[in-house]
Amino acid sequence: MKAMFHHELATKAGVCTKTFGRWLKPLSQELQAMGLEPGMHLIPPHVVEYLAHRLCIDVEAKPKILRK
Repeated sequence: MKAMFHHELATKAGVCTKTFGRWLKPLSQELQAMGLEPGMHLIPPHVVEYLAHRLCIDVEAKPKILRK
């Protein structure tokens, strides 16, 4: 697992960053205990793994490139 920016993980989840932030609000105490402080843009690898499991996000999937 690698560190990811908020917008990268939101894209993998298929939502905008604003919605992704709303999803994280109920988990804020757990995330702070794991070292993710409010305002951090880069999410550490162990937190990415936790969020991927908790929110059912496939972080390993390659984005599909649409070509004409």
